[in-house]
Parts: sequence; C-alpha cells; structure tokens
Amino acid sequence: MAWLGEDLLLLSVSAATGWIETAGRIEAGLMGSELVRLAVAGRIAIAADRVIVQDRSPCGDAALDLALDSLARARRGVRPRSWVGHPRTGICDAYLARLEAAGVVRMERGTRLGIFPVVRWRIADPARVAHARARLDAIARSGGPLEATQAAFAGLAHAVGLGGFLYRGRENRQARERLKAIASGEWTAAAVSAAPDQAPADPLAGGAPAATDRAVTHAAHQAGVEAATAAAIDASIAAAIHASVAAAHNAAGHGGGGGGHGHH
Repeated sequence: MAWLGEDLLLLSVSAATGWIETAGRIEAGLMGSELVRLAVAGRIAIAADRVIVQDRSPCGDAALDLALDSLARARRGVRPRSWVGHPRTGICDAYLARLEAAGVVRMERGTRLGIFPVVRWRIADPARVAHARARLDAIARSGGPLEATQAAFAGLAHAVGLGGFLYRGRENRQARERLKAIASGEWTAAAVSAAPDQAPADPLAGGAPAATDRAVTHAAHQAGVEAATAAAIDASIAAAIHASVAAAHNAAGHGGGGGGHGHH
C-alpha cells in the first residue's frame, strides 16, 4: 500500500497553482497512512487505544521503517491520536522527494511578490494522478460496502480536506458526505469466509475420515486467523482515521488549515 500516503499528497497538489492545498493537514494524513500500512504489514496492532508493536523487523520502506522505529522506541504503547498528532519532522518533504525521484512531480522554485521565495510542485505524471483520482472517485461516488484499504483511503482523504478541495459545489455534496460518513466509521470491511460450507462430520458417528476432518479443521483455523487479522486491521484503520481527523481539525484551528498555501 505504498500508494496510500503518496496518493493523498498527489491529490493535494493544485494543477493550477502548484500549491499543496491541504497544507497543515496533510502531515497528519501521512502519519495516519503509515499507521494503516504498518497494521496491514502485520507490524502493529491497536489494543485499549494503544499502538502495540508486534514485529520490529524492517519493512523495506524508508518511511515505514522510521515510523516503526519511533513506535518501537516508545516506553509504552502510544495512543494513535498522540502519535498521528505529532507528525515526524519533514515527513511531507520526504514524500515529495520520493515522488520527485519517481518522476511524478517536479519542484519549481520562484518568488512571491518578487521577494519571498516559494516552491511550487508541478505534476510530471498526469496518468498517475488520474489513477489516484479515479480510485477516490470510485469510492466517493458509490454507496456500497468497502474493503479496508478503500475505507482507509477515503477516511484519510476526508481528514486532510480533500473532500472540499476535489468535490466542490452543490452537485458534489453527496461525494463529500460519502467521504465524511466513511471517516465517521460508516463502512463495512470485505467479508472473510469464517467457516467451510458444511460442518465436519462426527467421526464417532461414522462420519468423515480423519484426514478429511483434519483438513476441515485446518481450513476453519485458517479462516479464524484471517478473520482475526482482518479485525485487527479494521481496528487500526479506524484508529488511524479518527486520529488523523482530530489532528487535522486541531491544525486547522491553529491556522494551518491549508487551502491555497504553497509548500516552502
């Protein structure tokens, strides 16, 4: 899910101005995206409103490894809201640098009023941005149940303010409300098969052979593990979205609400 944070940032770039329209909020969204990705990778879980590190092995992704290290070094499990609400220094710049290295965006330096230095970001790979927008549109303009990754994307998009930026006007009100509802927890994860079609026969009653019974038992166990894993991921996604929404609102309240700001 490396695309999660990157797509949130890409969709925040104004093609007209080059500004990061979600400035002041995107940092919390990126932190939330990392929390989700760590959960999906099996590195963390959420229990009693605390982030529990389950596996400290490297993820093979620089951003995730930094995130995992900060969580692992905490003396006790940190609260998702606290962790997301204190973004890693330079997190937005790091993601922009990664996108620039991949040829997706291009930095453009200039001045404002001929005096103040500013940086704008130009889209160098429109197809990548179009794919990200189509992914979000498919969620915002639908009404059915969602998979966990879709819920994470939509919830975090609302948290950073993409609803208001991408879906402006009365005609797009339903799309904005859809993202808001998902961020509030009104989503259903993809169903996981929890049991075989038929219950195992009782061997003592002359039922299925032992080998078949073991196979059915193993299948049921695997399904149970998958269901538990899905539940843990869902809990982490819900916590990440809630934490990102809270952090973004707090940032907006302190004058960092984005909307027409450049990234300096």
